[in-house]
Amino acid sequence: MVKNSIKPNVLFMCGPAGSGKTTYAKKLECEGFLRLSFDEESYKLGITKHPLSKEMHQEIESKLIKILKENIANGIDVVLDFSFWSKKMRDKYRDILKEYNIEPKIIVIKTPKDILIERIQKRNGSNADEIMLTTDDTEKYYDNFEFPTEDEGELIIINGF
Repeated sequence: MVKNSIKPNVLFMCGPAGSGKTTYAKKLECEGFLRLSFDEESYKLGITKHPLSKEMHQEIESKLIKILKENIANGIDVVLDFSFWSKKMRDKYRDILKEYNIEPKIIVIKTPKDILIERIQKRNGSNADEIMLTTDDTEKYYDNFEFPTEDEGELIIINGF
């Protein structure tokens, strides 16, 4: 379990692609949080467009979960710069954190659909913050986003525009 007596904070960045999650998570990183990101890991593998294949998603997720657990055990605060678009995904990670008796805080970035689309259309794949999506996929991610509810834990809602 956690090696020191202080439990680390774990934050879920939650919002559709282009909402501003990474911008906010990088601010937290500057404050001492370890930031874990699917986009960053996929970019390291030369992947500049999403969605990821199921196999690649599983490979990256396994690596990120391992890093998450190692850092929690060492008392390091972690921000998960994922989309957490579904309650099912949030529940999965909450279950992982139960082993450490940690309740995550959920930071929801709310951004209008038209702004998301505009941001995504400007991406060019030149770095991990510029992972590209089609407009159709961007709209699908927005339309299928499952907004967290208060029964899921502490929610912090931020305007992403």
